[in-house]
Amino acid sequence: MSNEIEQKESKRIGWGVKVPLLSLAEVIEIVKITYSKAGDTGSLDVLSRITGNSSSSSTFAKKISALKNFGVFIIDKSTYTLTELGLRIAQPESFEQQATAIIEAFLNQEYLKKIWENYKGKRLPQEEYLANSIVNILAIPQELKIEWATYFISAGKYSGLLEERESGFQVLLNYTSSTPISNVPIKKENEEQITPILKEAIITQPTSNDSLNIEGNQWGILSKKNVSGNRKAIFAIPEDLTQQDIEALRIVIKGIDIQLDGLKKNEE
Repeated sequence: MSNEIEQKESKRIGWGVKVPLLSLAEVIEIVKITYSKAGDTGSLDVLSRITGNSSSSSTFAKKISALKNFGVFIIDKSTYTLTELGLRIAQPESFEQQATAIIEAFLNQEYLKKIWENYKGKRLPQEEYLANSIVNILAIPQELKIEWATYFISAGKYSGLLEERESGFQVLLNYTSSTPISNVPIKKENEEQITPILKEAIITQPTSNDSLNIEGNQWGILSKKNVSGNRKAIFAIPEDLTQQDIEALRIVIKGIDIQLDGLKKNEE
């Protein structure tokens, strides 16, 4: 019995070694939403509502750990404060400032920085070979290598440090104005800035009454709400979601909440 307990204990992996519970894109969205909804400092209860978790839950603790590791929040027992970097992300003065701030957040994550430093200026190997190299670069268990490879590619693409070419991904040394970052929102003149995750949450008007076909699919939640003009608002979420799916959807739902006021029609 004692040997079985020892084996189980040896298989436990600490938070710092596992892939962060939040993606880089989600970290940036939480910074922006927190600042716009609650300001640069406030109660942890507010932050817990924004992330969709109880402030006493282990999931919230893991998300807080990720936010701190990316260098965008200072957290004490009961309050949060956006760091100087967090403020530059939340309220950038230019596209270039926002792009470089996101890269700075990327490089604050110790393991992302280690992988980047190993490949900067080089072509990134295919994911399978990248995963094998990551085991040595990060000194992590084999069972985490694919997750870290996928996480690095996702964060690298979002930050603009990975540029997709015909031969694969090129790992860039830094952001330059000549290298567009497709995943970083650009504020156009007379247009409200929309971040990548919130963009997915924008409600669009179907082109016809039959343009939204959902009846033939399986949905865990399918809610319909009658609204003015003999129309329906439909919320459809599929079944069998992973935890990562659930956390991503919570961010999208918060994005919809922010966008609702913008859908209000002008009434005399």
